[in-house]
Amino acid sequence: MADIAETTDVPQEEPKTSFIGEDAENNYRVWKKNAPYLYDYLSTNSLLWPSLTVQFFPDITHASNDVAGDYILQRLLHGTFTLGQSVIDSISILQIPTYINLNKHIQIDKLDYNPEKEEFEVNAPSLPKSKVLQKINQYGDVNKLSYMPQNPNIIASANSFGEISIFERTKHKSFQKSLIDDTEANKPQLKLSAKAELFAMDWNKNREGYLVSGDTGGNISLHDLKQFSKSTQLSELKSWKGSSDVNDIEWFPTHDSLFAYVEESGDLTIRDLRGDDVINKQLQSAINSVATNPNIPTVLATGDSSGTVKVWDLRNFNEPVKGFAPHSKSITQLKWNPTHAQLLASSSTDGSVKLHAVSKEEPTIFQHLGHMLGVNDFDWSHADDWMIASVADDNSLHVWKPTQQVQNVI
Repeated sequence: MADIAETTDVPQEEPKTSFIGEDAENNYRVWKKNAPYLYDYLSTNSLLWPSLTVQFFPDITHASNDVAGDYILQRLLHGTFTLGQSVIDSISILQIPTYINLNKHIQIDKLDYNPEKEEFEVNAPSLPKSKVLQKINQYGDVNKLSYMPQNPNIIASANSFGEISIFERTKHKSFQKSLIDDTEANKPQLKLSAKAELFAMDWNKNREGYLVSGDTGGNISLHDLKQFSKSTQLSELKSWKGSSDVNDIEWFPTHDSLFAYVEESGDLTIRDLRGDDVINKQLQSAINSVATNPNIPTVLATGDSSGTVKVWDLRNFNEPVKGFAPHSKSITQLKWNPTHAQLLASSSTDGSVKLHAVSKEEPTIFQHLGHMLGVNDFDWSHADDWMIASVADDNSLHVWKPTQQVQNVI
């Protein structure tokens, strides 16, 4: 049996979820009963509103106390998706504590089944509660959040109005003073306007300040924030026109000029800033996500609306080197593991996050089924190779790590 700790420490308010069917609720109960056998760590949290986006910050704080012993504090970035049901939307930075070594603190001989909750409970020393460190208000749904890799205090937020707001988080207070203040938006340090709603955006990991974005009108824009001056409006450094809605965009992590983007039309395009040449492939289904491999510079993966994942190598781009269909519905996100070159994760509107060892004949090695509605986004932790945070339409935020048996597969 795997070791597991479960918390519900995020400040909770009455959630405004979409309708959850009886089958989804029954499947959730079955998953809860089996969770202790599936995870080394699990934290399930309820947010006031769904989030379309989540990202682990790179910093890790080591802490200790007499009760919990040694643990670490990680920060998570997420936003609200209210569809206009709230006067204001917001960006939140959440602090989550996790054990450095849960095995040292778990009392596995005292694992009890709670018939009221229909789940197992583990007796372990209590960690400090998760807490919201900072909230920054904005107008419009938070479609996508991303911090600048070279300076994580710089946060880009793409909203439903076709704007990218750039916040320097240290210039904004941590909490609003009153409910009245909570209806007012924070003034961003910089605002970039697009021609249509934005869901695709990525910072260059090798050129500080380079931000590329794509909107639902097929417009791709490059901005250099290092050219920003308060006396003038920041203009596009370069722009291109795609064929349809840009669903995702990502720089190649080891290159300062190459990026890939995918469109509703099924187009996968790779551009090089140094010239006008492009590489293009057109697939049969709309492509929702593209992920470049941080460990193998020529490898990328795409996820489409049919639930299919394809792995590509630029050295032989005629056909995918791998193709499989792990999901029953549309894929929403793909991300390679930062450490393990063969490990790819995917999420879907089918409510699951799945892990794949792409070098294996049967690649899917684990599935997280704890969300009751579609999963919008997920991210890998910087503190633990196998830890993931995921957010879904049922207002849930899960932080989880599969059992050691799964990890041993790689």
